[in-house]
Amino acid sequence: MNRIVRAWIGGAAVLCAAAPLFSAPLSCELVSCAFAQPVPRIKAKVLGFDGKVLRLDPLPGNPAGNAPAGLPASGQPINVSVLPQTRYAIAVPATLSDLKQGGYAGAAASDNNGRLTAQEVFLYPPGLAGTGEGRFTEGDRTMVNGTVTQASTSGFTLSYRGAAESGGVCTGRASPPVIASPLSCTGTAAIAVPEGTPVMALSMGNAGNVSPGVMATVSLARDPQGEYVTPGLVIQKAENVEKPAPAP
Repeated sequence: MNRIVRAWIGGAAVLCAAAPLFSAPLSCELVSCAFAQPVPRIKAKVLGFDGKVLRLDPLPGNPAGNAPAGLPASGQPINVSVLPQTRYAIAVPATLSDLKQGGYAGAAASDNNGRLTAQEVFLYPPGLAGTGEGRFTEGDRTMVNGTVTQASTSGFTLSYRGAAESGGVCTGRASPPVIASPLSCTGTAAIAVPEGTPVMALSMGNAGNVSPGVMATVSLARDPQGEYVTPGLVIQKAENVEKPAPAP
């Protein structure tokens, strides 16, 4: 008999970290041109999905990150349409021991006078190296994505590219090298990871991974009629853990 161990995805963190997964070009004919601005997002339970429209129940505590004003309270479902360009990502529970030197990872962290303490950690597969690279604020948290240069049971260090130096710290999101500004910089960030900090591994998914009952973090935009559409969502998956055999 299995028991299901569930770890809620830190929606704002994971979605922000995975933002480039959802950056397929969307024309102004499809969604509001305001989509060029930071994409609002919500945490929600999926009530239904017919392959075209998500029926979502926003979770208590929204808005999450920069969720849109006027979002209905929990218990008031909303409809969000998917598009051909919509991207799907999956996050499953992982452990800090899965973090390897030379791998690509990120964290949502509190920043106490430059000391970063992870609230969530996320690991990327090799094909997604470079995702969301940089060091930038997201709500009241600092997001850092980069290459692992050191890792231990209590923390890790990331090397990353950023937009420009500020106060001696390399900050901002990295641009592709071919269009990087002369002000672009490189930096390192040492991140402490307290015991019990959620660790998630990200991978690409598809519409088939969406089913009633799953939790998701959904980015939102508006079409010309003012209806919600989504360029991407992160789907929470549970991890099956074998129940230990009873003592004889």
